[in-house]
Amino acid sequence: MTYKNDGSICPLCNKINRCDVKASSGCWCMNTQVPEALLARIPTELKGISCVCNNCIERYYQQQALKHNGE
Repeated sequence: MTYKNDGSICPLCNKINRCDVKASSGCWCMNTQVPEALLARIPTELKGISCVCNNCIERYYQQQALKHNGE
């Protein structure tokens, strides 16, 4: 599989990640804890290049909450 090495694309869903790490004020991603389970899914070629988007992070936490509520 070919991966797009573009820092503006989420490596999990391939949508815009809205990362603005180069801005003087920083970016939302610098203050957000990305779950290890999501980091483990990032293709090796994109580790350290692209940020996981906020939508993927929120979806992960929602799925985890559903799992725990269903137990």
